[in-house]
Amino acid sequence: MTRPSAERGAIRTRWILGGLVAAGFALLAEGRASAEEPSGPTAPAEAPAADERTARGRAAFLLGVQRSKDAQWGEALAAFEEAAAARDAPIVQYNIGFCERALGRYVAARRTFRRVLASADGLAPAQIDDARAFVAELDQLVVRVAVTLDPAGTPLTVDGRPLRLDTEGGTRVFVALPSPAGRAEAPADKTFTVELDPGVHLFRAARPGRQDAFVQKTYRPGERATLDLRLELLPARVAVRAEPAQALVRVDGREAGLAPIDIERPPGKYRIEVVRDGFETYAATLDLHAGQRADLTAKLVPVRPSVLKTWWFWTGAAAVLAGGAVVTYALTRPPPPYDGGSLNWVAEPTAIRW
Repeated sequence: MTRPSAERGAIRTRWILGGLVAAGFALLAEGRASAEEPSGPTAPAEAPAADERTARGRAAFLLGVQRSKDAQWGEALAAFEEAAAARDAPIVQYNIGFCERALGRYVAARRTFRRVLASADGLAPAQIDDARAFVAELDQLVVRVAVTLDPAGTPLTVDGRPLRLDTEGGTRVFVALPSPAGRAEAPADKTFTVELDPGVHLFRAARPGRQDAFVQKTYRPGERATLDLRLELLPARVAVRAEPAQALVRVDGREAGLAPIDIERPPGKYRIEVVRDGFETYAATLDLHAGQRADLTAKLVPVRPSVLKTWWFWTGAAAVLAGGAVVTYALTRPPPPYDGGSLNWVAEPTAIRW
C-alpha cells in the first residue's frame, strides 16, 4: 500500500537529517584527526586563520543540522551558507538545496542540486539518487513565463531584483533568484523565458524616454504563462513663457493658447511662434526627443512704427507740397496785359503817337 505523500516526505526528511548529523560528526572527526597528527615545522602565518575558519564552518554546519531538526529552515539555510563560505563541499551544498526546497525557493534549489550532481564527491549513492529526483521534481514546480519586451534590450527586474542568465539546464533562460537587489540585466532578445518560483511577482521594465511598465502577476506551481510588456514613448514637454506675458503661442501654425503655457507633443520637430500686437513675432524651431523637458522664453521686441505712419511726417509732407505749389504758380502764371496793368491803366508817352 502506498504511503501518503506527507508521510513519505516526513520519512525522507528524517533520513536526510540523519545523514546531516553523520556528516557533521565526520567533520568533527576530521578535526580530531588533524589535532592528533604529530607536530611538524612551524605553520605559515595564514595557517591559524585557516584552522579557525574550518572550526567556524564546522560549528555552523552543526548549527544548520540542529535548525533543520526543528524545521527552522531559514536559520538552517543561513548556517549552511556560512559553513559553505568557510569550507564548501557537496554535502554542504546538498543541505543548502534541501533548505531552499523546504522554503519554496524552487529555482534556487534546482540550481543547487544541479551543482551537487556536477560534483558529487563524498555523497552516498542514495543521496545522488535523491538529488536527481529533486531536480526532476523541482523542474515540474518552477514557473515559466514567456516574456515579450518592446523595445528589446530594456532592463527588467522581478520583485526589485535583476534577472540572471542561466544556462545550467541546457537552455538559455533568465531566472529571478532571491539575491540582493542590483542593476537589471537587459535581455538582448525581444522574446525570452523567465523562470520563477510560484507566488506573486512584480515585473518592472524601465527605459529612458519611455513610460515604465509595471505588472503584478500571481502564478501557480508549474504554471506556463505569457507576458507582454510594451513601453510607450513619453511625450516631450515644452514650457513656453513670454515677456511680456499673455502672448499667443502657435505650434506649426496652430494656436495652442496664451503664454505661459505647457505644451506636450510626440517627439519630433516643431515650429513655435509667439505673437502679440505691437511686438515683433518670435519664432523658434525645436527638435524634441521622447521624454524631453524644455523651457522656452520668448522676449518680445516692440515694433518700431514706419516713418510713413507718423503724423509729423505727413504734416511736413503737406507743407512741402503746398510750398511747391505756390512756387510753381509764381513761375508759371501768365504776365498781366500790357495795356492795363494791375491797376488797369497804361502810361502812354505824348510825344509818340501813331
